[in-house]
Amino acid sequence: MPHMREVKTCDRCRHFKRRCDLLKPSCSRCVQAGVRCSFENPGSGGVSSASAPNGSSVSPVLKYEDNPDGKNGLISPSDSVEETSEQKLLINSLSGAVDASSLADDSTTVAGPSSGGGAHAGQRVVRKRKRNCLSCLRCHRLKVKCDKELPCGRCKSSGNGRECYYSYNKGPNGGKFPCPTVPNPSSGSEITKSTQATWHVSHEPRGSSHWRDLMTKIAHLTTKESPTLTTALENVATNACLANFTLPGNFPFGTPGATKYYARDAVVKLVESERPRCQTYIDRYINLLDCVNPILDVAVFQRELEAYWQDTNSVSLCWLAQLLMVMGLGAFATPSHEEPSIATELMMGAEACLMQTPFMFRPTFASLKATCLMVVAKQVCNPTCWFVDSCWSLLGLLVRMCFIFGLPQDSSEGMDAAERSSRRRLWLTILYLDIKLSLPTGMPPLTRPDELSSLKSMPELGEHSGLQQILSESLPVVLSILVQLNSGNDQIPYPEVLRYNAQIRALMAHAQRVCTNELQRTTVDIYLRRCLMVLHRPFALHLDGPTMFPESYWSSLECSLAVLMHYRNFWYEDPAHRYDLVGRAFTHEFFSAALQASVHVLRPDAPLAGAAGTGCEIVPRQIILDTLKSCVEIWQGEQHKSVCWRTSYNVLHAIMGLMPDSDMEELETTPTS
Repeated sequence: MPHMREVKTCDRCRHFKRRCDLLKPSCSRCVQAGVRCSFENPGSGGVSSASAPNGSSVSPVLKYEDNPDGKNGLISPSDSVEETSEQKLLINSLSGAVDASSLADDSTTVAGPSSGGGAHAGQRVVRKRKRNCLSCLRCHRLKVKCDKELPCGRCKSSGNGRECYYSYNKGPNGGKFPCPTVPNPSSGSEITKSTQATWHVSHEPRGSSHWRDLMTKIAHLTTKESPTLTTALENVATNACLANFTLPGNFPFGTPGATKYYARDAVVKLVESERPRCQTYIDRYINLLDCVNPILDVAVFQRELEAYWQDTNSVSLCWLAQLLMVMGLGAFATPSHEEPSIATELMMGAEACLMQTPFMFRPTFASLKATCLMVVAKQVCNPTCWFVDSCWSLLGLLVRMCFIFGLPQDSSEGMDAAERSSRRRLWLTILYLDIKLSLPTGMPPLTRPDELSSLKSMPELGEHSGLQQILSESLPVVLSILVQLNSGNDQIPYPEVLRYNAQIRALMAHAQRVCTNELQRTTVDIYLRRCLMVLHRPFALHLDGPTMFPESYWSSLECSLAVLMHYRNFWYEDPAHRYDLVGRAFTHEFFSAALQASVHVLRPDAPLAGAAGTGCEIVPRQIILDTLKSCVEIWQGEQHKSVCWRTSYNVLHAIMGLMPDSDMEELETTPTS
């Protein structure tokens, strides 16, 4: 029979696992807390159980409040008989009388013994202390000090940098959103090094439009080892891409911060608090973001907004979600030194409104626009590579919602011209977003060219007609290219590549004539040139590319330099215009263009002087280097906004150091902003 060690501490110190000084009739900790010590009860003396009259063992019920060193109360076993009626009252209050704000603040403990008829007056809600785990999970598990870097010093020094996880994000909204990639310790399976891939090939199912092939080519062209490049790739934690994000990773699904807006009154109060700035937010969104991704019918939206101000109950939750997303994006685009927190709150309200509607199986036109705005928000607000994948997943849901709603079908019965125009505009924008997300992620597009029959008869599209016309003409061609590139089929034959090249270049020239807005011309040019880059890439990277496939070789270089010039223009504009937010949606395009230009310069046989006969105006090698250096400087100034951007800067900086005739000392001494 095992030896049973006698318990000498009082019940309260034993419960809180604190050292008891064993003073009787009351220990010092119980005296300090102002509670009754179990030593005062005759026969308790630290005994945790007593024998019942029938011989069974009965464990006493102890109710503690708060922490062991604070002013709290203890309901001891001797009080349980006297307070039976009060316990029933406490149970009732816990089941229905605790208000919503208490539940939101983790108010799970209600206690406070009282006597007589003052039971209600004696009750109080004790809020638990809320503490986030600031250390990484590995340091927390080993109970060692963590420097809270990403990855932390201990994980890096032990070779576990890729296994450094934090349970909460470390960005400007630190602690608001839980990290969705934290491994579950209870599952018994931890990520090991054998399952980790290199950073730039961490996702295997990637098509040839992804920039993974460019990194592989650069690795083959570098004849000497680059410790800087190796460090840039290895010192990135697996979940580092989730740091410094404005929206949670799974937005708009299940964000804890959205629960406080599930009551319609809370949403109305949030909108009313921003009413003086509401029109400013809307104008900012329309002029900057809706211009390049047309979603709203501005005239109809303004009329609906006026009706809302007259009666806040006259609109649906879907429309409220749309309004909150427009205001949130406009607030985010407002010039400021820091990203405004009100933008995040408005988008949390939009999520709460949308989640209370049957948008998955009975979508409305307003819910489609609200979801499309959320895709745009994830691109603009979170400049990380993982959120591009997240956008692609959310867009898949949106495309299927469109088919349920009947948006792609060309059924115009019972619709006026304005409604038909609004439907076609939204569908074209969704297809446009689909292509812009499939190109950088290397994933197949969510729609097929044979599903675009409704685009043949386009109605009048109003102020965005130039952009919509280019999109309707280019979508079938670009989708055909992407389906072949990212579906894992055989490589596109070179004669077919030349045919596609001629069609896209004709569209590029046409876009410069019909797109009247400067932002529209720039974004369409990036979109078409990016398509040319991925179309020509397999032939441009060929060992004999300059001689066997000269059209692909020079077109690839020309397009990469043109995209880098657009990149510089976005970031060198007046900061008050916030054109950099438009450029955030093309971050992968800029990174791919920099890698593509680097490949051309690193090639030892690069014939940069023989471009006159191909029709492309190619600049000398030194000017290409200068262009790359200026773009790397932009990455350097933006690296504090995202771990992905910092890693991209480190990679490009290391590549520039490997180039001939390059001097990176100026960049190393340039202060980061």
